[in-house]
Amino acid sequence: MTNSNFQGPHLLAPTGSDLRRYGKEGTVFAGYHYDLNFLTIHGRSRFPGLSIWLRNGLKMEVKVPVGCLLIQAGKQIEWLTAGECMAGMHEVVVTNRTTDAIKQALEQNCSLWRVSSTLFAHIASDAVLKPLGHFSDSSLASKYPPICAGEYVEQELAVINLKGNKGA
Repeated sequence: MTNSNFQGPHLLAPTGSDLRRYGKEGTVFAGYHYDLNFLTIHGRSRFPGLSIWLRNGLKMEVKVPVGCLLIQAGKQIEWLTAGECMAGMHEVVVTNRTTDAIKQALEQNCSLWRVSSTLFAHIASDAVLKPLGHFSDSSLASKYPPICAGEYVEQELAVINLKGNKGA
């Protein structure tokens, strides 16, 4: 699996949300989910709202320090480790910390756009996902049968209805 992410279909996905319009506490920008890629790299957002779930099920609001990134495992790395490294669950919701930051931004006459830049790193589509090394000996390895990364992504997208109609 040498250089298996070389020429992977990586995606840089900046998002923007107008908190002047959508800044009510409880507004959901991205509901509870995992990512289907290898690694998700979250940049620091201008406003809080990203929460993650720890492996023990505890929800935790993220505070990414200036100059730092948050890196989360995606389903592809879960596949390669037979579930030892599980895909990280997360969401983006307007919280009381977000509304406090909105008030502060208003006082300072700053923009109320919540901007975040996320990089989704993928394994190359023609590389085979399967438990590697000692993970192949895991009792859970059979839950992760060999599959091309591109086919796996297509299956995930079909399940969440983003793939669309092939015949159209």
